[in-house]
Amino acid sequence: MDPPAAIESTATTEPFAPAVPSKMMTPVQFDPAKHLSYSPPSSILKMEDLGLSSTALSSVASTEPFPLLSYEAVLQHRRELFTPDVLDNCLHRTRPGSVQLRGMAPRYSPFIHQFWHSPEVLKIISENAGVDLVPAMDYEICHTNVQLSPDGIAGVRATPVEPPAATEDAIAQFEKDKRKPQAVTDQTKPIIEWHKDSHPFVCVVMLSDARHMVGGETELQKADGTTVKVKSPQMGCAVILQGRYITHTAAPATNMPERVTIVTSFRPRDPTLLDETTNANVRNKSHLTELYYQWTTYRLDVLAERARIAAEALRERYEENVKKTDKEGKKGLCRVETVNVAKMEKWANEQITYLNQTLYEMRPLGQ
Repeated sequence: MDPPAAIESTATTEPFAPAVPSKMMTPVQFDPAKHLSYSPPSSILKMEDLGLSSTALSSVASTEPFPLLSYEAVLQHRRELFTPDVLDNCLHRTRPGSVQLRGMAPRYSPFIHQFWHSPEVLKIISENAGVDLVPAMDYEICHTNVQLSPDGIAGVRATPVEPPAATEDAIAQFEKDKRKPQAVTDQTKPIIEWHKDSHPFVCVVMLSDARHMVGGETELQKADGTTVKVKSPQMGCAVILQGRYITHTAAPATNMPERVTIVTSFRPRDPTLLDETTNANVRNKSHLTELYYQWTTYRLDVLAERARIAAEALRERYEENVKKTDKEGKKGLCRVETVNVAKMEKWANEQITYLNQTLYEMRPLGQ
């Protein structure tokens, strides 16, 4: 799966450049009737199918590819992604064969921001993931992986809004290779190495014409070391993966003029659920001033909500104790235990660990 990046030690970041104004575009508002083309996945791979245990969040490992974006939505994503503003400010070099676009929403990509925050899209993602999810952070909306052509960065800047179709040679290679047995992804020229994601769930969408694409599959590692491939999604189709807990990679496309995929990362909406989100794969390919602001505020919001829920539970327990033990039902001198100190200590230590992890994920690069 094409996640938010992967190896900190080898990736480099494009130097920050002043924005070059893009051509004025008519704002497009998200319309689910126009921009969604959803059909449920034909099957869902469970964690046990990989020999893995269900996590505290879900038993879902990965969906089969399923239709999600309409053609109009694909074009609007591409229209907002490949603008001078995004390419000048949000492009990061990651590996010799690929670049990534990160952090464009909402500033440069308002439609993309609306799309991935919409109740309709979140309902689809959550139902298929088996847990109620929200975008991890705005910075992790529509992380874009672009496989470089021989034209390099210049080719990225020339990316058309209309996805290019396969050439006759590409179709011939597709017809030849589709009869070959699938092999483990060749890692001599990977677009992404074997890895686990920084966020619990990701939704990966293909923005290229993949009808005749050779390669492009997601490969998952099972508990016994063997692997299983999830076929590459077609244009506008999505795959949902619990990528934080599954080692996986993505095969490069070998015959197409482009391979553009977008990845939006998700975390549980419920602040009391397990949250093992990290910045491990993204710190060295982000503008840290913005990433750390979004990271810190999201973590503090989670802590504040956890504290509110804990305090409300204590108030309710106190009310019950007063009713049971005070003939007059008066507060102020309840003589039975409301606060279980051992449980409170456990809760407090969990929040301290959460805070310490919040700080650790903002350590200097290279550590």
